[in-house]
Amino acid sequence: MAANSTEQNSAADFSTRTNQNGVDVGTTGIQKPQTGLLRDKKIAVVYGAVSEEDGLYICNVPREKWSLVAILDALAGLGLHAEHVDPTQDDFIERIRQFDVAFLNVHGPYGEDGRIQGLLDYLSIPYTSSGVLASSIGMDKIASKAIFSYLGLSVPRGIPLLRSRSVEIPASFPFPAMLKAVDGGSSVGMALISDPADLTREIDVLHRRGFKRLFLEEYIQGRAVTVSVTESAEGPVVFAPLEFITESEYYDESTKLGGPGAPSAEYVVPDDLAPHVFKDLSESTSAIYEFLACRGAIRVDYMIDESGTIYPLEINTIPGLQQQSNLPVSCGLEGIAYPHLIESLLVSAVESFEPAPWAVR
Repeated sequence: MAANSTEQNSAADFSTRTNQNGVDVGTTGIQKPQTGLLRDKKIAVVYGAVSEEDGLYICNVPREKWSLVAILDALAGLGLHAEHVDPTQDDFIERIRQFDVAFLNVHGPYGEDGRIQGLLDYLSIPYTSSGVLASSIGMDKIASKAIFSYLGLSVPRGIPLLRSRSVEIPASFPFPAMLKAVDGGSSVGMALISDPADLTREIDVLHRRGFKRLFLEEYIQGRAVTVSVTESAEGPVVFAPLEFITESEYYDESTKLGGPGAPSAEYVVPDDLAPHVFKDLSESTSAIYEFLACRGAIRVDYMIDESGTIYPLEINTIPGLQQQSNLPVSCGLEGIAYPHLIESLLVSAVESFEPAPWAVR
């Protein structure tokens, strides 16, 4: 089922809609295929180990299962010209200038935090994903918490842990608690702290891994869900939540990244949530998307406690795109095939593109 920003609906309840140009956007708001718009475009699929998150993914996942391979295969199946471009190579800027549009498939610092988005803005190259503002805030969990609070959403208690000074944890702060890197992704840079005596050791572990900014966050006991959203001419289109079912104590790094011996994980649409919880998830995700002027697709991760209160945890402005990743799964439940999802993200990037002022002189 899918939901708009004001009510909960099943997929069957959505009527076919058209955007301002008269293009059929289907039952979910995602435009039906417009391969012709992309036919003469050279597409760069930007992918490389720009962060620890991406580096671990490359090491843990067999190449044939990489999202890069799936994206290139999907575009080739659509008859479109696409090439892999590695942003970590010295000739990246020279190479990327040769393309008409960039499909961003990079995560973490230097991929999802606004830096590569700002570079492409200056080069006046259209790209999938949100812009600099949404990307930089989405990558910073403390900044995201400030936005959630501003929007009136419930947020777990948190304490910044700055390297420049020692931090005293109030006796009233509840444990277990989550120790998090401010800019970690795919659960990289996280640890569940059950005993306060373990906190110093775990902080040192994350510092040695290169994470400089950390914070301690109240651990919400409950259900972990993620909500995907895409854009249409009529506003955000919010999909039904997916719940993470895992044998791990929480949805940790090894579970998310997979690989040999990784704990199992299953994603299901929870059918036992109260109607007001579905409504809260939909409205909150839509509000976040619109407030940050997001583009393309994003995901927002939540915890739901026993009372039905939802707690947004983080914003993912470049959701994973393995075939079994959350966004493709959500789209698949709505009957949106993987190639159509990939194509729609590119179409959105081209249609919403605003060239740099000096590029149109």
